[in-house]
Amino acid sequence: MKAELRYAEIRGLIGQVMRFGLVGGLATVVHLFVAWWLLRVWVEGSPFLVNFIAFVVAFQVSFWGHSRFTFRQKGSAWRFLLVTLGGFAINSSLLWVFLALGVSSPFLAICLSVFLVPFFVFLASRFWVFSSVPK
Repeated sequence: MKAELRYAEIRGLIGQVMRFGLVGGLATVVHLFVAWWLLRVWVEGSPFLVNFIAFVVAFQVSFWGHSRFTFRQKGSAWRFLLVTLGGFAINSSLLWVFLALGVSSPFLAICLSVFLVPFFVFLASRFWVFSSVPK
């Protein structure tokens, strides 16, 4: 019986990680598309401001998707905002590092920084934002 319970918990967690990846992937695509588009139309724009605007748009996709699909429950928008701002701070720090190291393309630097943050966001979302996940 305990083995069956553990299997169900592991299966549920794997499903949740996969849903998180799908929603996060969609939010990332939105983030990168908005950043790419802004860099194309606003050539002189700051990569940091472009990244922030893209973040704000992707936040909407991310919270809606995680509350309705990933964790399948209402979470705290304020907590999620704090988590994603923490993720954004990590993202921006990495962006600064990549640009300081000489990554010549602002879009490539944004891509690199965006893909390194999801692990932090998943753990904080699971255990703090959407902490009463149904079993």
